[in-house]
Amino acid sequence: MSGELFDPREHQLPSHEDGVRRLMADSQGDPYIAFTTLSQAQSEPDGVVILQGDDGGQIYVVCRASKVACTERDLDILLNDLDAIEWPGNDPDMARVFYERRPIGAGIGGGMGGGVVDQMVWVHPRIREKGLAPEIEQVLRGDKERISVPPTTA
Repeated sequence: MSGELFDPREHQLPSHEDGVRRLMADSQGDPYIAFTTLSQAQSEPDGVVILQGDDGGQIYVVCRASKVACTERDLDILLNDLDAIEWPGNDPDMARVFYERRPIGAGIGGGMGGGVVDQMVWVHPRIREKGLAPEIEQVLRGDKERISVPPTTA
């Protein structure tokens, strides 16, 4: 033992990093690169946007940042709408948008099978089955403000 006291403030995870994916990368000796803004992710060839709920227990959408034309605010609204559909009544603070560096084909660790970086937009199969993928893509392109949230989940 070094005799130094452990200071959790020195080891706190930055708010723009996902704890599970950071832990997975660290345990495998891989780099974990997370960005604080959409524009930072868009400036990287492998920048991606990840919309997740349930503290990573659900990966909703994964999209290459270069394909995103909407604003960060629009991404937050889209995430809140998806979270209302998939986890009604859940704490909204458990849903987050992350910006990371991931190559095409990379898996995105998370619950419900995680996600994958696709050429365009990856949408969780359960959400895709509800017919929401086209609307999600419209929001990401900046062609639509938000998706239609069914009245039973709003």
